[in-house]
Amino acid sequence: ITPSIKPLVYETTVKQGPEPGVGTWGFTLDPVAGNTTVSIKVTSQGVSLTLTDVIFGDVWICSGQSNMAFTVIMMYGAAEELEDAHNYPLIRLMTVENANSTTPLYDLAEIKQSWTTPSNVSLGGPIWTYFSAVCWLYGKAIHRALGYPIGLVATSYGGTPVEAWSSHQSLARCGVDKERHYTEDEISFSNKPLEHSFENHHKLPQDRLGGPSNNSVLWNAMVYPLLGMTIKGAIWYQGESDASGTRLVHYNCTFPSMIRDWRQNFHNFSNGETDLEFPFGFVQLAGYRPNSTTTRGFPDIRWHQTADQGYVPNNDMPNVFMAVAMDLPNFNSTYGPIHPQYKKEVADRLALGGLSVAYGRNLVYQGPFPVRQEVTSSGVVISYGNTWNVTVRTPDGFELLCVRGTRSTWTKTQIVSNNQTSVILGLTCSAGQQVTSVRYAWKETPCDFKKCAIYETTNELPGPPFLLNISADDNITS
Repeated sequence: ITPSIKPLVYETTVKQGPEPGVGTWGFTLDPVAGNTTVSIKVTSQGVSLTLTDVIFGDVWICSGQSNMAFTVIMMYGAAEELEDAHNYPLIRLMTVENANSTTPLYDLAEIKQSWTTPSNVSLGGPIWTYFSAVCWLYGKAIHRALGYPIGLVATSYGGTPVEAWSSHQSLARCGVDKERHYTEDEISFSNKPLEHSFENHHKLPQDRLGGPSNNSVLWNAMVYPLLGMTIKGAIWYQGESDASGTRLVHYNCTFPSMIRDWRQNFHNFSNGETDLEFPFGFVQLAGYRPNSTTTRGFPDIRWHQTADQGYVPNNDMPNVFMAVAMDLPNFNSTYGPIHPQYKKEVADRLALGGLSVAYGRNLVYQGPFPVRQEVTSSGVVISYGNTWNVTVRTPDGFELLCVRGTRSTWTKTQIVSNNQTSVILGLTCSAGQQVTSVRYAWKETPCDFKKCAIYETTNELPGPPFLLNISADDNITS
């Protein structure tokens, strides 16, 4: 087989593929200037095939469940995005068709949208088809900031858990039975609770309510066939389908393990061309139902998305960035509150992280996170350090764990004073109780749109939720 990009000519050999009679081949191209359009011609035994209008740039994988599958035409501001699409010919798009398999597939079962340039047609397919809103908006923001070509591969499936996107090896590292099949009762955010949450009674296609849930079936069909690509990084919007039962308990392991496993496999299958620690960004789950007092499920998943550390990157999740979205609920979304239409806000926050972590830009891309918490005579002091300038939009959202003996109760408290680097919370525990923990924004829906308590002043980024212990050395009896 003789591939060529004028004036360069390469040679490669067909090797035995995964099945008898199926041959595979591949080759690594030399770098080509980013704004150059080329043709790639492949010749074998007198027969040739030519790929035209090819550009070289950074490829990003966009994956997850329905909030990543959520398309441009469904978002707020869709008309403006579709009208503007043709102005970005150096961005290329591809959408993988939904598929699942019990064994790894060498090739994609089907492609929903072949590589194409942005237009009102290629971005404006029917709802839930193409193109992913978060994927497009993220890629567009990266391209506008850097100026060179970006390739976007959307591979997502609504109503699916992280286990379906993980290899057996990745799940085994977390003690998850590779043969486990989940019951209908465990797919909590994929069927009945989701349907009942739709106050405006809009119906969704069934695959939005519950996709394949068995271990590794989407890894096999929608990720494994892409491993030979050289990619810059990946972004991820998922977690709703893991917000209960056994899945929830394991998520603080299964999600970081999936990231490590994707990195290793993309690196290996690309012959080392993809970085072994390629940048990985994710969306921390948005608010959901209005006036919800629920403190389990979504709050737990948000914490587990960071490997129970509250922030990224961290030692368990290096080169990872996130967009906090808990302050972006959309109770009146046309597609139900589980599917907020505020995708531009999410993508803009994600792009700040991508530009900083993946491309080394010196930007503020995180909201304030505590560096110390202690009980003083003035109250509970939450110190954010000198990294952030803190803005307080409301005094609410904090709780103290008040303990006496073996009894403990979470008690609401408020900010009583603040400056640019810290806040002081009122002591609301009863006499004789000790404060052993403090948590913030620990609800399914912590606040209304952009009305949580803590924000970073420069880019107006919300501080993420947290649950932090207060040591005995930093405590006094109320």
